[in-house]
Amino acid sequence: MRLEGKVAIVTGCARERGIGRAIAMRLASEGADILAADYCRSIPEYPDAKFGQMAELEGVASEIRKLGRRSIAVKVDVTDEAEVATMADAAMKEFGRVDILCNNAGGGVGGGPVIQQTLDSWNRTVGINLTGTFLCAKHVAPKIIAGGRGGRIVNTASIAGKRGSPMMAAYSAAKHGVIGLTRSLALELGAFKITVNAVCPGFVETQLLEGLINMIGSTGNLNREQVLETFVRQVPMGRIETGEDVANVVAFLASEDGGYMTGQALNICGGVEVH
Repeated sequence: MRLEGKVAIVTGCARERGIGRAIAMRLASEGADILAADYCRSIPEYPDAKFGQMAELEGVASEIRKLGRRSIAVKVDVTDEAEVATMADAAMKEFGRVDILCNNAGGGVGGGPVIQQTLDSWNRTVGINLTGTFLCAKHVAPKIIAGGRGGRIVNTASIAGKRGSPMMAAYSAAKHGVIGLTRSLALELGAFKITVNAVCPGFVETQLLEGLINMIGSTGNLNREQVLETFVRQVPMGRIETGEDVANVVAFLASEDGGYMTGQALNICGGVEVH
């Protein structure tokens, strides 16, 4: 699955315990140069929402360079079209090509029952997960097409994009949308030898999961370990998922080995039941 000579853009990869960071490191270990991107700021209206910061993002790029690969860190709000366009241009300026786009920026703000959720938190959550995926594909795909070599787009969806998720309706709806967008893009970009697939993680050890644990715990008067156990009981593999579990599949999809798979939404969830 070697990726020597390839250039990948990976969004949402600043957080230490995150899927994006694991993806960036795995692709780099396979030989790809990496543009590492993340939001790298806070949202004053939602102080509990945790996003990676610039020092963390620079740390990812530094780790990748220690592997002997080239890497730059780019601050980007994936819901801002101008910033996304600047990110795509930065990749071309630094590396001269783009071959792989991993749309991993995601998460949410607000949340809770639908009848209590604000329109602002709904719009922001849908924007981060779905609109951001759209904008990155819109601006990066032309760079891949221009290379004439084909390429790969891998979107991070979720098992929440295939089933309902109480207390996370905006996130679940957005991830359903990511899967629909993935299938549409696969049809549009196949003629350019660009595959487009989605990965659907389950209960991954990330800050997003910690936020859900806190929300469920406070609602049901449960401590962290009790909530965590309710998740583990749903997983036939008997453990919480890691970012590396997801990154392993992304590396396959980004490689030549995954070159005839497109338009798919692959469950990487340890056997969690998904209808």
